[in-house]
This record gives sequence, C-alpha cells and structure tokens, in this order.
Amino acid sequence: MKAGILTNDCEIGLGSAPDPQIKPDEILVQSQFAGICGTDHHIYLGEFHNRVRFPAILGHEFGGVVVEVGKEVRGFRVGDRVAVDPILWCGSCPACLTGHHNACQTLKLLGVDLDGGYGQYVAAPASHAYLLPESIPMRHAPMVEMYGLGNHVLRRGHVELGETVVILGAGKLGLSVLDVLCHSAGPVTSVVADLQPFRLEVARKLGAEHAINILEQDPLAYVMELTGGVGADVVIECVGHYHLPAGQEPPLAQAVKMIRNGGRIVTAGLGEQLTPVHFKTLVIKEAEIIATRVTQGEFPRAIKMMAKGLLHPELLITEQQPLREIGEAFAKVDRADPQTIKVVLDVQDA
Repeated sequence: MKAGILTNDCEIGLGSAPDPQIKPDEILVQSQFAGICGTDHHIYLGEFHNRVRFPAILGHEFGGVVVEVGKEVRGFRVGDRVAVDPILWCGSCPACLTGHHNACQTLKLLGVDLDGGYGQYVAAPASHAYLLPESIPMRHAPMVEMYGLGNHVLRRGHVELGETVVILGAGKLGLSVLDVLCHSAGPVTSVVADLQPFRLEVARKLGAEHAINILEQDPLAYVMELTGGVGADVVIECVGHYHLPAGQEPPLAQAVKMIRNGGRIVTAGLGEQLTPVHFKTLVIKEAEIIATRVTQGEFPRAIKMMAKGLLHPELLITEQQPLREIGEAFAKVDRADPQTIKVVLDVQDA
C-alpha cells in the first residue's frame, strides 16, 4: 500500500509499506480521510522519541471503509463506513480497572505507537470502530475524534446549564470544544480568547458570544468585568505552546485568577513550557485544576451530533490535500498560517 511515512524529524513523504494483516477480532479499514492533529505535528518535530520509532505511519484521526472482517467479528461487514477510535488500553492497570482507560499506564494509539490512518489500509480492533451514517461526508470523518475530544473536555469540566465558560485558545481543539459547547450544553455564556483574528471570526460563527483578541484586550480583565468581578465558572485551557503579549501571564496562570471561587479549570494544551501558577489563589478559591487526555468513549456522542447537523466541521476544515502531498501539508501546518485550522489528507489520492 501507499502511505505517508515519517522517516526522521521533520521528514515525511509518500512511500510504500506492507498491507496490514488482521487478527480474528479486527477489521481492515481502507482509510479515506485522515486529519493532521497537533499531536502529529509534535511527533513530526521530534517531541515523541520515547514512543515513535522511524519509519512511522502516523494519523490517529481517520475514517474509511471496511474491506475485510476478522472471523470473530460481529456487527460489521465489507462496505461499512466507519470512524476508528485509536486508543488501545491494557485493561489491567489501576487506571483501566477504575474506568479510566484513557489514562492507561501503557496506553497506545493507532497512528502514534502503531501504524495509523496515513496508510491506505489500517488493521483496527472491531471494538474500536463506529458506523458512520451516510449523512456524514467521509471528508468529515477525522473530525469525529476532534469532537469526541470536545465532548470529553466538557465532561471533565462538569459544564452545566447557564454557566460562564472561557476557552483560552482558538486552535483546532479550542474551536472543537466551542462547537460542542455551543450546540449541546444549553444556554451558557461563552468566551474565547486568541490572538488570531481569523480564528476569532470562526469562533463567532460557531456561536461564541465574546471573542477576545489578546493583542488588544487583557482576557483576565475582560472576564472579570463581564462577570461583575465574580469570575468564570469554567476556564478551559487549549493553548499548548503560547506566545504572550507584553504584561500578560501564561494561560494557566490567567485561568487561576479568572476562575470564580469553587470553579473549575480544565487544562488540555500540550505545551512544553513550564507555567508558574499562584497556588495560594487557587487554594483560597478552593478551585480545581482538571487535566484531560484524549477521549473516553465519546465517539458515539460526536457521531450523533454530526449526523444531526449540530456541528460545523466545514468551518474547521480549512485545507484538504492528497496523501501524495503529505510533506507539503505538514510544512503548511508547521508554518502556522493563522488561516489554517484543520488540514485533512485524502489518503486514497496517492
């Protein structure tokens, strides 16, 4: 098969790889579309040497068509359209045994630790595949994982009706969280902060009531004024690597100050920078910092919302390129063009 293969840091291109062979409990998926995620970019830059071995076939956000079914598999047949949850857990570590399988001690992901959706065929456990209704275009299949993340982040934050929710960062993840928030959680006051006008405009189209350009306004001052000095119920940090305007603190430090007493902070960004946090403020408020990682069974929720037309993947997918141009696609992501949000690859166009 043809595949997008990472051969070294910042070196990815079209190559050939053996067709995968499935186990009795697996299905063989002909990958149709795969997304380039922030994690894929971090791997490309060389930040996952402890997990990723060259040559590697990345792509953990993907969907496709079933072309072979293992002899023990029930519920799937050749021709089915599916999205694949890439998370593989052990089932026996303390995290798994307490229902926290997305924090499995030996967690592996298709497209990170194992070959993924940048290959034209992927062997996947049938238990991790979900049928895609015809109402969801296959080009949108990579967004199932992103919207699963959006659902998981909001569940981790225990977001309730009528709350004021601030999202710091309007990248792929922040906007996916916003899309789910605005179209599932009921009436909330939604605030998004970023430094890119294009992404803030997308946030407004998705339903954000307040979109703050941090180069023009201090998000902490804005939120405190908006809430009458009380603070937000929930602050969701989706920035990761940050670039700070003069005089502003890092996102997580801002979150501690802008949260209300007894509020919740959800941190989802994967930045490498160390962030100073004023823990005395956190203690006095008895606020919570809640980490969130990948998904925990939210694929069905995401698929239902997409099938009903509640979400807006076309606003987030700003680029589509053929697999044969995977090197150019990653270079585009690396350039961090502010008008590029989500890039998807047409895997069969090699």
